[in-house]
Amino acid sequence: MSRLAPINYDRVIKALTNAGYKVSHQKGSHIVMQLSDKTKYASIFGERKPENMIVVPAHRPIGKGMVRTIMREADLSVNEFDKLLA
Repeated sequence: MSRLAPINYDRVIKALTNAGYKVSHQKGSHIVMQLSDKTKYASIFGERKPENMIVVPAHRPIGKGMVRTIMREADLSVNEFDKLLA
């Protein structure tokens, strides 16, 4: 398991977009993403049960605790998250 580091919100959005989420809307400094392509998510990660909606704070950087919470909601490991960033 890789170590987490604080990262910018645009990289988190990129990773979640690669997993099948899309930006639904933004209210203030919170970006709401919804799982739009469940077949894409299932083809990458199998039949997991991710959250349908994830809120990403638009902060530079997002702390590693919040990044871990977002990964837990999307049911992603650190290694899977790193692969989605590439």
